[in-house]
Amino acid sequence: HAVIGIMLKNANTVQKVTIVPRGETGGYNLMTPDDETFLETRNGLIDKITGLLGGRAAEELMANDITNGAYDDIRRATKIARAMVAQYGMSKLGPVQYEDAGHSVFLGRDYMSEKNFSDQVALEIDNEVRNIIEECYKKAKEVLQENKELLINLSQHLVEIETLTKEDIQEIVSTGKLEWWEKKKAKMAEIEAQFKEEHKENETSECMKNN
Repeated sequence: HAVIGIMLKNANTVQKVTIVPRGETGGYNLMTPDDETFLETRNGLIDKITGLLGGRAAEELMANDITNGAYDDIRRATKIARAMVAQYGMSKLGPVQYEDAGHSVFLGRDYMSEKNFSDQVALEIDNEVRNIIEECYKKAKEVLQENKELLINLSQHLVEIETLTKEDIQEIVSTGKLEWWEKKKAKMAEIEAQFKEEHKENETSECMKNN
């Protein structure tokens, strides 16, 4: 999420990311747009979907496997893609609104209200939603592959610190490290070295007494 938020102009910016478990999730990302707006462009929505799919793409790239951790991101990405096709007229189906906002839908089928389009159109809607998701997922993997070194650096800091703020992420991008964390690690190393030295002196003193 963080890498794509930095590299894509219209993707949501990560304000905070943590691996500390929260409820049923193993961690979470707080993502917000840089500017509040009532209008969304197609390119802007594509970047937002790409950002949401960044977590799943990172799993596949770094671990060569996937988990259910990206469940909510995938749900939100699919919802946006669905709206682009069926509400906003932002697909090859043209400027036609097939659904009203607020309908409870699953891909090309609305089970909570009467459908006002044919099964063939429903299939075309499904295909267009899938095409958008696949396009964005491919783009997410490409961005992460191109910036793999940054991805690894951010991941390593996240494992060590557990939580990164927007400012932390920006500093890592700019300098490759976190000054406050480097100082803290140096201080911890100094305390550990001092403890070992004192422990060694105590052991020497005890041996001398016993002899």
